[in-house]
Amino acid sequence: MNENGSPSQTNAKIQTAVLLLPAEPDWYWQNLAEVPFLLRNALTLQGAGIKKLIVWSEDKDVSYQKLKQDPRMNLDVEWDNTLALHDTQVMVLDGSTLLVKSEIVAAMTLSTQHQADTSGFRFFPDALKQQAQETNLIKIIPPHEPSRLINKEDFPVAEERLLKSGGLSNDSLMDRLVTRFISRQLTRLFLKTSLTPNQITFLSLLLGLGSAWFFYQGTFFSGISGALLLLVSAWVDCTDGEIARLKFMETPWGARFDIFCDNIVHFFVFFSIGMGLFFATGNPLYKLYGALAVFGSLTAFMILSGVIVKKKQEAGRGETSEANLTDQLANRDFIYFLLVMACIERLDIFILLAAVGSNIFAVYLMYQRSRH
Repeated sequence: MNENGSPSQTNAKIQTAVLLLPAEPDWYWQNLAEVPFLLRNALTLQGAGIKKLIVWSEDKDVSYQKLKQDPRMNLDVEWDNTLALHDTQVMVLDGSTLLVKSEIVAAMTLSTQHQADTSGFRFFPDALKQQAQETNLIKIIPPHEPSRLINKEDFPVAEERLLKSGGLSNDSLMDRLVTRFISRQLTRLFLKTSLTPNQITFLSLLLGLGSAWFFYQGTFFSGISGALLLLVSAWVDCTDGEIARLKFMETPWGARFDIFCDNIVHFFVFFSIGMGLFFATGNPLYKLYGALAVFGSLTAFMILSGVIVKKKQEAGRGETSEANLTDQLANRDFIYFLLVMACIERLDIFILLAAVGSNIFAVYLMYQRSRH
């Protein structure tokens, strides 16, 4: 056995994980946000980039065949209580701990400088401990004590932590202060249903189009109703991504569908505000403002749609980047300003700002694109 490991081995990403399960098999199939505990850990490892999972259980008579039966699972799963490395790089984790993808990703590079500390594990087989002492191909990840599920009462606490982690790393100010708090309450409800993230996105689209219909009426109370319904649409829109991340149902198509529906709602809302103001005042300028707001927003969306989807997927993985104009186009904070303008009966100010601002932004984007 190679005790030192070659440079290529020590710099490569670990793609095999060993999950050690203390003998409490009933717990591993208890749901956390509607995903069984053991399956959630396996899917977390899969999302981090692990290709092969070896489940090593203290209870030798228990089979984990159900892991392979889940359609979300693409991992190569084994549950043999023996481990032959054959120069394979391995990370060892505690299966009674709720794993976090960002921590797994950070630990996937095998370091030549690490200690085989097994003291925090509730179960660690002697055969594996001996191999860890003989080779540096085994990287032991000590359990994170606050994330360990020791008794039944730990499950509600862990689920609450999961719900609070459902936001995006590039959430705007109002998303963090207000929107995510309300969307988490809706997520609790949607988790108990069979609704898919894309179905929730479509529900948000319908609510947003209903909001546009109210704005189209052109009255004071219909304007307030439209602004409130648009808020509800945005809150529901937050839950689709939260559900997708919690249930491991994220797809590139779903991200594109979400962004597409968001912008369809915005286009109809801008158009309807302009038409509603025209019906209320008879001033044809408001039709022009509504059309300009739609045109500017559509142009900006066509230029940046691919970037928005990419940044949303990166934020969903917890990757952070410097805030820029792309984030401003994708955020929902303007809906709170719209509600204030509706309440003080000044939707005319809102649609004028939308018409001017969206087109200035679109011109700026076209200028930037021409330079590159």
